[in-house]
Amino acid sequence: MNEPRPEVRSFIEHRYAGATVERLAGDASYRIFYRLRPVTGTSVVLMDYGSPFPEETDDLHLGRLFRKAGLRVAELLHSAPEIGLLVLEDLGETSLESVLTRTEPTRGGGPPAALGQAVELAARVARSGTPVLAASERATGPVLDAERFRFEMDFFLEHFAEGLRGLSKPTTELREELYGLADRAATTPTRVLCHRDLHSRNLMVLDDGSLAMVDIQDARWGPDSYDLASLLRDAYVEIDERWLEPLMEKYLRALAEPPEPRAFRRRLDIVAAQRMTKALGSFGYLTVVKRMNRYLDAIPRTVARLERLLPSLEETRPLNAALIRAGLLKS
Repeated sequence: MNEPRPEVRSFIEHRYAGATVERLAGDASYRIFYRLRPVTGTSVVLMDYGSPFPEETDDLHLGRLFRKAGLRVAELLHSAPEIGLLVLEDLGETSLESVLTRTEPTRGGGPPAALGQAVELAARVARSGTPVLAASERATGPVLDAERFRFEMDFFLEHFAEGLRGLSKPTTELREELYGLADRAATTPTRVLCHRDLHSRNLMVLDDGSLAMVDIQDARWGPDSYDLASLLRDAYVEIDERWLEPLMEKYLRALAEPPEPRAFRRRLDIVAAQRMTKALGSFGYLTVVKRMNRYLDAIPRTVARLERLLPSLEETRPLNAALIRAGLLKS
C-alpha cells in the first residue's frame, strides 16, 4: 500500500496542504517513510510507525544522543506520538551506495575518497559517541554481546540455511561452530557506541559532501571493530580486498587511543565473519518471509566473501568445513 493511512493523510492535509507525497524504499523495519514536497519551503521526511507510541521511541532517544556527540543525523522537526509519526529533516536522495557504485578508485588504485570519509565517520561514532552513551540513560542499555550474536546465528540457521537454502536440519556441529563464532566476535577489550548497521545504504551524502547517518534506532554498545567491519564488508557494494588494510589504519589513526593493529585486525575479521553470517539470515528472512527482493543481489557477494574469509582464519576453519558439508558454502 503506497497511500498513507488515514491519520497520516489527515496530518499531511492539515500541516502540509498541497504537498506531493512520495513513498520511499525505507529500511527493513516495520516503519514506513514518505517524502513530502510542500508547495513552498524544503522537503521533509515522515517516519510512520503504524500506530501511536506512548513514550519516546529509540529514534528520538538516539537522535538526541548522536546530536549531542556532534554526529550528523536528521533533525527532528515534529513529533506526533498520538498517531505514531515523526517529521524529520530530509537528508536528500544521494546515498553512499550510489556514490561508490559510480566512483572509480583513486589514482594508484586506492579506495575512493568517499569510503575513507565513511571510515573516519565510523571512528567518530566510537570516539565521540562512546562517552555520551556512557553518560546517558542508555548506559546500561542493549549490547552486542555473545547472547545477541548467538541469537543471530540461530536466525541464520532458521531463515537462510533452512528457509532460503532448504537445509532440512542443521547439525549439532554446525550450530556449535556458529555459537563459537558468536562468542569470539563478542570478545573485545573495549565496548564502544556502534551505529550497528553502518553501511552504504544508511549513509547519505549531503550537498556539501559530508556524510549523515540514517536508521540509527538500533545503535548500542558493541565491539570496538563492529562498525568498521560493517563498512568494510558492506553487502551492497564491491570493496577491493587490497583496501582493507589502509582503511583499517585510517580508522585506527582517527581514534583517541588506538588499539594494537594486529590484534585489532584479528578482531575485525572475526566480527566481519559473524556480521556477514548474520546478514545472510536477515536476507533470508526478508526474501522468504517478507517477500522483499531488493536484498537478493547482496547474497552472492556476502557468500563469496565468507568463502574467502573463513578458511583464512584458524579459528573459523572448522565452521567453514561445517558450512561446506551442509551445502551452504563451496570449498
